[in-house]
Amino acid sequence: MPSLKIDLQEGFVGVPVVLRINGREVYRASPKTRMQIGLADSRTFDLPSQEHVIEFEMPETGASRTLTVNLAQDRYLGLSVEQDKTVSLKDSPEPFGYL
Repeated sequence: MPSLKIDLQEGFVGVPVVLRINGREVYRASPKTRMQIGLADSRTFDLPSQEHVIEFEMPETGASRTLTVNLAQDRYLGLSVEQDKTVSLKDSPEPFGYL
């Protein structure tokens, strides 16, 4: 079974974050980015090989992002919150490096 690793990277300032996979809430916290490494939090999910709908939301700020991923092999997603409250995405077949 492939894994989906989601890293909350830049721009997290301690406000609530909700993450859903296929409509089911899998994460709720108030992470803060550690400026030294550019990472706020990380979660790994073992999921079946199929399409999955990933929903990311910051209810207090209105920032959100929804995407569909086809998980055929391990996949790594990096989510960052930009200054204009948009959510940027990095998608990689390899793990992200942090110092």
